[in-house]
Parts: sequence; structure tokens; C-alpha cells
Amino acid sequence: MATRPGQHAATTDTKPRAESGDAIRRRSHRLRWVVLVAALLVAVLIALAARSAVSVRQDLLRARSALEQGRSQLLAGDVDAAAASFARARDRFAAAERGANGLVLRSLGWLPILGRNPDAVVGIAAAGTQATEAVTLLARTIAALPGGLAGLAPSRGQVPLDRVASLGSALQTADDLTAQALQTIVGAPDSLLVGVGSARAEAENRLRELHDAVHTAARIVSRLPSFLGATTPRHYFFGAESPAELRGTGGLMGAYSILTIDRGRFEFSPFRPIESLRIPDLADVAPPNRDYADNYDPFRGGRRFWTAINLMPDFPSVARALLNAYEAVRNERLDGVITADPFALQTLLEATGPARVPGYGVVISARNVVSFTTNRAYSLFSSPSARKRILGDVATTVFDRFVSAAAPSYRSLRSLERSAAAGHIQIYSSDAQMEDGLRASPIGGALDPGTGDFLAAVVNSAAGSKVDFYQERTVSDSVRLLADGTSRSTVTVELANGAPTTGQPRYVIGPYRPTAADGRVGPLVRNLAPGDSVALLNVYGAPGSVPLGSPELDGAPARATERSDLGVPYVQSYFPIHSGRTATFDTAWGRSEGWQGNDSGGTYHLSFQNQTTIRPTRLHVEITPPPGMSIVSATAGVRVVDGRAVYDGLAPHRLDIQIAFEPPLYLRLWRDALRFFRQPIIRF
Repeated sequence: MATRPGQHAATTDTKPRAESGDAIRRRSHRLRWVVLVAALLVAVLIALAARSAVSVRQDLLRARSALEQGRSQLLAGDVDAAAASFARARDRFAAAERGANGLVLRSLGWLPILGRNPDAVVGIAAAGTQATEAVTLLARTIAALPGGLAGLAPSRGQVPLDRVASLGSALQTADDLTAQALQTIVGAPDSLLVGVGSARAEAENRLRELHDAVHTAARIVSRLPSFLGATTPRHYFFGAESPAELRGTGGLMGAYSILTIDRGRFEFSPFRPIESLRIPDLADVAPPNRDYADNYDPFRGGRRFWTAINLMPDFPSVARALLNAYEAVRNERLDGVITADPFALQTLLEATGPARVPGYGVVISARNVVSFTTNRAYSLFSSPSARKRILGDVATTVFDRFVSAAAPSYRSLRSLERSAAAGHIQIYSSDAQMEDGLRASPIGGALDPGTGDFLAAVVNSAAGSKVDFYQERTVSDSVRLLADGTSRSTVTVELANGAPTTGQPRYVIGPYRPTAADGRVGPLVRNLAPGDSVALLNVYGAPGSVPLGSPELDGAPARATERSDLGVPYVQSYFPIHSGRTATFDTAWGRSEGWQGNDSGGTYHLSFQNQTTIRPTRLHVEITPPPGMSIVSATAGVRVVDGRAVYDGLAPHRLDIQIAFEPPLYLRLWRDALRFFRQPIIRF
């Protein structure tokens, strides 16, 4: 196309002109100023946020301190003071929540990564507010009862059912509040946190424990009036257990009574030897579950049917077996099962003082009741029936004295709670809702592996004597956590037999000579000397664990079998322990899901479930964290020694150990950031 005069021809060259050096320098200068101003603004924002964070942290610390003070006051029976402390804790949590939601801290939400920290703090504070509302409600409800906590204790032979019902209603509301608190903290950020990660994890653990406790208590207490015969009399099989001859649930159940509870009043029938019950045909008694039938029915042949009924360490299973067998021989369906051992009587006697046992001419006290009922009484009474009834008759005397106090006592209530928490009183109820609560508490006696790692060493005596009175026990567990999330545990159980060979009646130190009426017995029982013990030992691991290698007894290969109870695996061995000797049994477990977490850190949880013994079990646990990680927190009572978590002491009824571990901070933040930015923005 022609161009007009004076008009330049169009060009197709669109290449931009080169920017001059001065322009580049000016742009770079402006960019540096923008970056500098932004950095200064961020620095000022962080400085202001730090001041606000200090105030929020102080509020959270004051709230925790008030909670702990309230808990101590509640345990001491000062309910009014506890309610005031819980109210202060609620106010401090609310103040912390307001501070964390303030403009300064909330402005950190504009920044990558750092914005997750105020969200976590808000979650901690909000959950704390909800939880303290729950405990404040409970404290105020108890304070309103006549006599406070003491008003819940039995007196003049009766439990105050109306007060129990009032507490049950408050527990239901508290259950809902703690559930909301737990949901709040679970929804708070738990990764890419700087400085508040451990506080958030601790808050979730504490709230989970609180909710579990309140939920369990609500289920039990709401059904307790019915259990205590509020509308119709209830009848329970009451068994007296003696750990001088060990059984899975604690000790041999030598005598029994039928306990009737009518409108909160207790009445025991005369105790009788459990062997006085007719022995049914096994085929006529439905087992509580398949594992009970497969693993323990073979031991219940002949006249050992009743004395071997509680070999399984799961009390609900044993209780159902008892109820089924009792119905088969007496054509009567009972409402549940209650057992108590001499340590329960010892605790109750601490509250009531000494008592004289009618018909025996003896005075029992907290100081002598255990040794008397599990050892000395067997030397004093030549009558077999008297020897079997003595523990039951002592139990009747102690319980009657306990519930017949002239006035309700907080000390009595605490003694009952301590016995139940230590597993010395066990209860099974045919009421499904109450039984759900009982199973989740120590008083239910369930074989409970929890959700983490698990360990239990359970002995059933096969010697037919009472030499377990002299047994000393040590359980050791060495755990290694590996980088791939697996774990390896080496367990050692030492059983020391300190029984005498002379100076005690044959009924106590043996040897027991089986007869044809005993049915099938192991060959070890036929060749015992005085003082010898025979242990049927089960060593339990967590569900999903697998035995590693071959078990050893005293350093040599042991004869052992692998079984499971209700999904909980165990290794079983059967061996004698001669008087004055110690047997050492070693086994190992491997677990594919050994700990929870990732390469930025994690947690490990171990539950140890103890068996009641005359002499307390010594427990030693060592936990080595994954390579490259260090322990940052551990359960109270657990020390960190040379990089390992160590517990060494007397074992409680149940011990739950939890440790947390992390790599160095820079490495953890780097791994968290990589993991965060690798997450897809849009999922198809």
C-alpha cells in the first residue's frame, strides 16, 4: 500500500526499547525501599504481637494454676473453694481468648505460617473456657448438696439416692460441655506452630482425659440409683478374692455371698465356700465369648470349675461366666457381680477404724487385715470351710461397719474411691449403659489395651497352695522407636519365690496332691515340694503386635504358646519356681504402628495394666525415641536419662506413659513447611 507524502511506512518491529541504566537503578532503589518498609512494618507488628502474646500467656498460666488449685481443693473436700477457683480459671481463659482475638495478634493472620499461632492460642483459650464451665457446674452442684461431697457417702446403712441422682444430672451436662471443649481444641491448628505447639498438644491431652473421665462418670452415676435398688431390689454375686493364690482378675475367689441392695440399703447372705456350689456340665453353660471358652475352659475340668472361673484377666468376661454358671445351678439370674480383695478392706478400715469379727474372736484393722486374711488365718483355723469363709466374713464385717457410720464422711467416700481406682473393688452390671461406664473405669476390671502400646504380665497360680503370698515380681520393658514408625519392645518378667519350706501348714506352702476328682492337671503339679510355686504366665502386647524371636526362661528356650484374649495378643508359658529361686522370662514384641507422627515429631503412648499381688510389682520402663529426635515432654514421674524416657518404681493399678519427641527446631519447621506447600490447593 502506498504512503502519503511525509508519512513513514508502518513497521512490524515490536521489540521494546532497552531500558536505560538510570531507570533500572531507580526501580531497584524503589523496590528496596518497599521491601525495607514492609520489613519494618512486619517487625513492628511482631513486636506488638509479642507484647500481646505475653499478656495472653500470663492469662493462660493463671487459668491453669487456678484449675490445679481447684482440683486440689476438690480432692481435699473443700467444694466451695474449688468452685471459686474454677470460676477464676474460666475468667482467665476468657481473657486469654479475648486477647488472642485482639487486633494486634489477629493481624498476624495476614502473614504466612505465623498466622497459625494465634489461631492455636484462640483454640486453647476457647476450649479452656468451655471445660472450666463444666467443672464449675460440677463443683457448684456438689457444694449445693447437704454436706457437700461427704453428703454422697453412705451412713446409717443407706446410700442417699436422691443426692446421687442430682449429681448424675449435672454430670450429663458437664459431659456435653467437655465434648464441645475437646472438639474446639481438635479443630485448632496443630502444625507449623512456633512456641505454642507443645502447649496445644498438652491442652488436647488434658481435655481428652477430662472428657473421658466426665463421660465415664456420667454413664455410671446416671444409672447408679437403679443399680442401688431405687425402684426394685437388686441382687449381686459378691466374691471375696485372695491374691495369696493368684488368678487373672486378682486372686482365688474362695467364698461368695448374695448381696441384696434395696433402696440404697445393703444386706449380705452368709458367706459360703464357692466350691459348695454344684459343678455344672460345661456344655450346659454358655461361655461369655469364644476366647474364654478356647483359652480357659480346658483348665476348668473336674472340681476346679469354680476355683478356675476367673483365670481370664478381663473381669466383664469372668462376671458373665459367673452369672451364666450360677443361673445354670440355681436357676436364678442375678443383676451383676461384685468382688473385693483384702486391700479394699484395708482402705475401708483406715476410714472406719478396727472392727471385731463375730464368731472368730479376732480384731482386724488396716494394719493386719491383709496378712491375716491371706496368710495367718490359714494357720489359725483347721476347718477347711472356716479357712475359705474367713475372707468373706471379714468383708461382711468391714462393709457393714462402713455403710453404718452414724454420719456421712468425706474420708469414707475417699477410701471407697481409692479402693475402686486401684482395682481392689470390681463391679459388673447387667445394665448395659452402666456397664459401658464401668468398663471404661478401673472399677470395671476390663482388659483394656488402650489405643497405643500395651503391656501386662498376668500370673495364674497352678500350685494349689497359697505361696503367692511370698512372691516378688519385677517387670521390665525396653522400647525402641524406629524412624519408619515401627517399634520393638523387649519384656522381662522376674518372679522370685520367697516361700518357706517349713513352719507353715501344708494348706499354705503345699505341696498340693491332685486327685482324680481334679480332672486334667499339668505334670508340673504332680512333682512339687513344699514352698514350690507354679506359674501360668501370660505376657500381653498391644493389638497388632507380633512376637519376635523365641521366648526364653532363665536364658534357655522356653516352651510357650501364642494366643489372644479379646483381640489382645499374649505369649503364655507354664513353669515351676522352686522355693528360694527366681524365674526370669523374656519375650519381645514388634509393632508396625509403633508411634504416631511424622519426621517433624511424634508421640508414643504405653499403657501398663497391673495385676493385684500381695507384694507390689516393681516396674522399669525405658523408651528410646526415633533416631535424630529428642524427647520434649513426658508424663509426670517419667525422667529423661541419656536421651531416653525412664520410669522406675512401684507399679500402680494402671500406668499410662506418654512422651513427645521432635527433631531440632530448624529441621522441624523446614519439614513442616515442605509438607504444607506440597499439599494440593485444589483436589480433583
